[in-house]
Amino acid sequence: MKMEQSTRITPEIGTIYLNHNGNEYLCTKVNEDGSAIMVRLKDGWTLTAHGVCQYEDGTIEWDYSTGGRWTR
Repeated sequence: MKMEQSTRITPEIGTIYLNHNGNEYLCTKVNEDGSAIMVRLKDGWTLTAHGVCQYEDGTIEWDYSTGGRWTR
């Protein structure tokens, strides 16, 4: 079985990404440390994603998140 390869990326502000888990996230800000503010489109859950990686199929994941909160 082939392991899926991923590459560390800096998300682009204004881009919608499909998370590996099936949720869509909008990147609204990129911080100096490379982390990104991501908003889950279905419900507005907002978090800071650290260590964002993109797979060959275009989906993304991150190492961990902080500051999860609901936005209005």
